Amino acid sequence: MFTANSLSIVTGTNNIRFPTVLTNLGNDYNSSSGVFTCRIAGQYWFSASITKYYTDNVGHTYCFIMINDSTKMMMWHHEQNPLHALFSMTASGGFRLNRGDRVQVGDCTNPSFLHSGGIDSFFSGVLLKPDV
Repeated sequence: MFTANSLSIVTGTNNIRFPTVLTNLGNDYNSSSGVFTCRIAGQYWFSASITKYYTDNVGHTYCFIMINDSTKMMMWHHEQNPLHALFSMTASGGFRLNRGDRVQVGDCTNPSFLHSGGIDSFFSGVLLKPDV
């Protein structure tokens, strides 16, 4: 189980990380890279929520929950009135992971417009049932 917040952009990519770790049982989440690496195969639940400030005029933005660099779930928002659009986008779902699988939030459009810092963006995951 892990939960981290305070979104920041991974340098040179469209991926994001959550450097402030609130809990990280097993140390499977790497706050420097923003990647959870599966150590115990099984059924997992992941959730991510990202916030954008209203002062940024970007039109739309999206990010994905990704497994092994493959996009799995999309978080998307299209602004109707970009000058007054404070928003949060969220995705969550269950996945079966094998040992060594990597889960992260990334492939974002316009990541520099996302709200960095603060506790309003997070990434979290939990092992629901290990394989036996």
